[in-house]
Amino acid sequence: MAFAQLSNEEQFSLDIRRTCLLGAYMNEWGMPESRIVLSQAVRNIHVEIYYFPATIQSGISRFVTVNLSQATRPSGERVAAEWMLALPTELGGVTVERVNTYVADLITHHIENAPNSSIPRVMEPSALAPAAWNANALLIDELRGENESLEQIYTGQETVPLLWVIPITAHEADLILNQGIEEFDVHVENSDYSVIDPLRP
Repeated sequence: MAFAQLSNEEQFSLDIRRTCLLGAYMNEWGMPESRIVLSQAVRNIHVEIYYFPATIQSGISRFVTVNLSQATRPSGERVAAEWMLALPTELGGVTVERVNTYVADLITHHIENAPNSSIPRVMEPSALAPAAWNANALLIDELRGENESLEQIYTGQETVPLLWVIPITAHEADLILNQGIEEFDVHVENSDYSVIDPLRP
């Protein structure tokens, strides 16, 4: 659903949410470089994905949502969370457009198939991931490595959690599913590779 198709009240509500969320993001990561919009008229879904390129200071690129929290599942329940995907500067050897496509596919899959936004949530290896990435499974978990102020963002009417979307390997997915998120944390701490590197073995 295009922004212009929303009612005046819906447009105003989205403007407020965007201002609050983008303000929080920009305060931490600077200016976004691009945005794509996902729309679905039947359930009044309007989700924006912003790309914040890596800076000299951080070396981390981020893809983050605005208004995913308002998206409605087939059950009528709202997603009630925003997402952030962090990647190295070079995006694991793929383009911004390819990552946007991946995130858009993940969002669509999550809205249509996940019963809720409880975490941690693991998605097993999928062809949705860029072919160049070894980390073709996915973990959705609490935000880590970012300013604590981003963990819960006040949007004027409610407080929205920002969740971390992490590409993980098939081995890491098995580790979480069979031994729990704590074992994954130990694995990450002992690894020679960055947890945000989708090319790690």
